[in-house]
Amino acid sequence: MRRVCALCGRETDILIEGLCPDCYRKTHPLVRVKRDFVGIVRCPSCGAVLYRGRWVKDNKVIEKLILESLDYLGKVSSTSIESLELRYGLTTAIVRVRGTVHDLIKEYEEEAPVKVRYSEELCPRCRDMVNEKERAIVQVRSIVPINDHLRRLVIDITRKEAMRGEERSGFLRIDDVQGGLDIRLSDQGLARAIAYRIHKTLPSRVLESQSVVKGRGDKVITKLTISVVVVPVGRGSVIMYLNKPYYVLGYSQGTFRVLDLSSNETVNVRVGDLIRHGISIPKYEATCIEKGNTRALEVIIGSERYMINNAC
Repeated sequence: MRRVCALCGRETDILIEGLCPDCYRKTHPLVRVKRDFVGIVRCPSCGAVLYRGRWVKDNKVIEKLILESLDYLGKVSSTSIESLELRYGLTTAIVRVRGTVHDLIKEYEEEAPVKVRYSEELCPRCRDMVNEKERAIVQVRSIVPINDHLRRLVIDITRKEAMRGEERSGFLRIDDVQGGLDIRLSDQGLARAIAYRIHKTLPSRVLESQSVVKGRGDKVITKLTISVVVVPVGRGSVIMYLNKPYYVLGYSQGTFRVLDLSSNETVNVRVGDLIRHGISIPKYEATCIEKGNTRALEVIIGSERYMINNAC
């Protein structure tokens, strides 16, 4: 039995609340726009977008902002932004939505025009970089005199971490100071990444502290200081520790395995103990020599000679 639509007067086999499917669709949209416009603020320097009060570097954030402005009134199976041109001022993004507002109506597509207000401003990190505002310092110190190799290694680690990914870094500069290097940054996250990488690369101890540089109301600006004290010795090094000579056999998880050359005893020494008591690198000669049917390492420190079996 064919029935008549109350709105358009056409005969139809399907009536939904007195309306044919076409009129029901017209009076019951699949989607509606909840806001007058969507504000998109983007940093022109690094590309970060302001999202819920935070600066986010994600290519899908702009799409999220637009889709979050929609209220879905039916069953939606897919959404896509058909056209979007970001330019200063107001523009319109067209969102294509596929779904249905009723089980008796097959899926169809509907377009929703979303007004977008686009603007640009520097994010806090890039603004600090432009103003060279220091927010963190990594103080790298060595318990033995720092040499060119160690200096180049720290600089290389800093450069790689600062250039990681496509993000612009918060690196400001590296200063040569007595006993090591000061790495000055405008980004505290980058400071922690550099300190962690140095710690993973070299035996070291890391200490972190925060100080308040500015405070107004609920907003507090802090400066991060990370102290990285490195012990740049490894397997095969000869060191003086507590006035005794030691040969370094290896390093693992914050502990050195060393051979006491005076007693030929193997002991474990923690990085913290070496830093606390200090070490020095003596002038020495190391030569592999034949000793019976085996080869041994002869270490000469001044007038003292030491033999280390199975070290060659």
